[in-house]
Amino acid sequence: MILFIHGGDGFLVNERRSILQKAFIRKYSQAEIFVFDFEDQGTSDDVRRSLAVCEEGLFASKKMVVFLHPFELGEVSEKLLLDFLKDFTKKNETEVTLLFVHPGKIKKTHPLAKVLIKYANKEEVFEKLEEKNKNAYIKRELATIDAEARFSREALQIFSLSIGLDTARIRTELEKLATFKPGGVFEEEDIHLLIGSVSENVIFEALDALGRGDKKRSLLLFHREASGAEGVYPLLSMCAWQVRRLLLVRELFDKGIFRASDIALQTKMPPFVAQKMLGTIHNFSIARIKRGLMTLSRFDTELKRGGMDPSVALDLFIWRF
Repeated sequence: MILFIHGGDGFLVNERRSILQKAFIRKYSQAEIFVFDFEDQGTSDDVRRSLAVCEEGLFASKKMVVFLHPFELGEVSEKLLLDFLKDFTKKNETEVTLLFVHPGKIKKTHPLAKVLIKYANKEEVFEKLEEKNKNAYIKRELATIDAEARFSREALQIFSLSIGLDTARIRTELEKLATFKPGGVFEEEDIHLLIGSVSENVIFEALDALGRGDKKRSLLLFHREASGAEGVYPLLSMCAWQVRRLLLVRELFDKGIFRASDIALQTKMPPFVAQKMLGTIHNFSIARIKRGLMTLSRFDTELKRGGMDPSVALDLFIWRF
């Protein structure tokens, strides 16, 4: 049997390789697995040693031979492998499974690619994740980690915008969320707390500057943060989250609750955060905070419709809040 896995997403290719190796051992508990990496060891002698392992002895047993980075071989070494494959494909039955693994794009016109595509019993391609497929991919991945967990609509959008197209990071962050809230519904606040795509401290400092009337300082901080890889939208989302927390603290403050520990208990925010909020709350009336939230909500609607540029929305919020 010949298996061939390849594609531009190296994480998914190597993950699939691991799954296939483990499945092989589960099915054949007495089997052996041999791994040869031609990226580092691709001389003719290296190839001959790897092919010698594929020979079946008098008492043949199940074995899997894994060839990593086979497209890195030089011309002479590659010919040895091609000649072996031509003979191997003529065998009707064999105890040997060949697994070819190449994390990267291949040219289908390459001599080795032609042979593998033609004779492989199974070929799997793992291309890099595209933006249009990202949300569906995130949902599928989450289901494999925790079948009961799910995202709220807003949380999925923020997670998707914050995380990029790195499938390894997507897996890591989903596992983090599932550990934090097993079987639960991930809300916007969970994403901001755990993913940390945008600096919470920077947002607080920028809002504090706005409260003091220092729009220039606020503009500088926001623009510096927006120039990062995550872009403007996650920044606006984090901003809305922080303003909502300001509103919670302001409402309790107006009710006569002045101690940070009491506010933290009622809002479920960390005491040090409640203390920071109390330090700036006198600059924000409840009416001002509500206006700010309404502005952000209106901008969010326009952004989803494609009727506003995120950078324009950020600048307008700074000048209007």
